[in-house]
Amino acid sequence: MPKTAQMPTQSTRLIWSGLVFLSAFAALTVPASEVTSAAWPRGEDKSFVALSYESTVDGPDFGDYGAFYYEYGVTEKLTFGLDIGKSRDAGQVSAIAFLRYPLGTPEGDNVFAAELGLGWAERDGSAVAALRPGLSSGRPVSGAWGNGWLGVESTYVLYEDGEGLGKIDSSFGINHANGNLSIFKLEFAAPSDGDETLVFAPSHVVKVSENSFLEFGLSHEFTDSVTKVKVGVWHSF
Repeated sequence: MPKTAQMPTQSTRLIWSGLVFLSAFAALTVPASEVTSAAWPRGEDKSFVALSYESTVDGPDFGDYGAFYYEYGVTEKLTFGLDIGKSRDAGQVSAIAFLRYPLGTPEGDNVFAAELGLGWAERDGSAVAALRPGLSSGRPVSGAWGNGWLGVESTYVLYEDGEGLGKIDSSFGINHANGNLSIFKLEFAAPSDGDETLVFAPSHVVKVSENSFLEFGLSHEFTDSVTKVKVGVWHSF
């Protein structure tokens, strides 16, 4: 059934406020040398894998969530990836394979990339095909706090049953001198058949070896007032 036009919700206003803040912050910073964001290609024959697990500690419990993420540099510019997630209690599963490629020649420090993913998702107990186009941008930044990056990742999933899911993730990251990372994210989601959500998700990533990291994070979803803790393992090779 066609949806009628709606006035912007509080979540929508919050996400745009966050994007404006990140854009303004980027304009006041200068380039840095160390960055990490989806907009940068992985690099030929280089791989990255991340495993994570989230559990609710406050608010409605929609089930713990586990995720597997993998990237491989097919060429210096072309990146292949897998994005798989499963909610333990709710039984929701999604699996997307994607290709990402940078757009044009970088202008200054700004980097842009496009991606196209194909896979499936479990919806209402049935598996449906899913097509996921996306765009991402990023730039290195630095300030009195050190070096880091800004990134924006947007995707829209088109499901076989005619519904869709739009997402915009904005991130600000800091590369610490000891190799650790601090990451602050705003995650906005707008399903065509449900309510918009906005999540604030800070995390700290600890370097445990040259190529391995442990992630410890919190997230708070404002629509249903849900707070979760997150642990993860990263490895590059």
